Amino acid sequence: MISCQDWIDRFREDYLQRGSSETTWKTDYQKILNRLPQQAPLTAALLHQTVLDTPVNTKTRKRCCMVVGAIARFAGIEYDPSPYAGKYSPKAVQPRDLPSDGAIAETYDRLTNLGWKWVYGVIATYGLRPHEVFRLNLEEIQKGNPVIFVGDNTKTGSRPVWAFHPEWVNRFQVSDVQLPPIKLNRPNIDVGHSATRYFHGFGLPFHLYDLRHAYAIRATLTYGMDYKLVAKMMGHSYGVHESIYHRWLNLDVVQAAYDAAINRRDRVPPL
Repeated sequence: MISCQDWIDRFREDYLQRGSSETTWKTDYQKILNRLPQQAPLTAALLHQTVLDTPVNTKTRKRCCMVVGAIARFAGIEYDPSPYAGKYSPKAVQPRDLPSDGAIAETYDRLTNLGWKWVYGVIATYGLRPHEVFRLNLEEIQKGNPVIFVGDNTKTGSRPVWAFHPEWVNRFQVSDVQLPPIKLNRPNIDVGHSATRYFHGFGLPFHLYDLRHAYAIRATLTYGMDYKLVAKMMGHSYGVHESIYHRWLNLDVVQAAYDAAINRRDRVPPL
């Protein structure tokens, strides 16, 4: 019988040939498949035990079922792990209040390290994942256009992203690139952790990822962008974007969106 290692190698080659990301392979697939005994034959029983060895109702169990199911289909093995995926959902994460625009700007002004200050400003303006700040094409910004391009060597690949608020491009000096001196030839997850560690040590009054969450709410409600366009800019599927961000709405955000809609000059009054 063909060993786990051989099937994994074949599966990886097919996965990448279909245009999928090397980064996604490493973060979503390789970590799970490395748990298999590499020289043992790949069997349904072995795949099932791999699933059972992960904690129930967790993101890890859900991802494990996704990966195990994919390689089972590829290898022609009759095994469906979906009944064991559990009840994990991003909706289960407790929402917290997001920082206001004022709080975001005030925190930017408190930062003294110019490299990390630039990273912070770009994440706030464009809602990027931390590692994506280090994988950017900034040619359009240098021309005065408020759009950047995330590189294809990121979690969800190349995409253009527009600024919300565009005034922050100047406020946070986005065109004046000053990256902190960290090692960039590392996996994206490690590059992102460098940013997370720095801002945790700085004492950021909110989570770094909250800047990304705030961007999503701002673009959708304050600016009225279609959530599908926002999802595309953020590198999300529509379903993931909707399930994660619609639960972050609070009364103040909805009230602001309502006021903006009511006060539109082209609003049609009742007869």
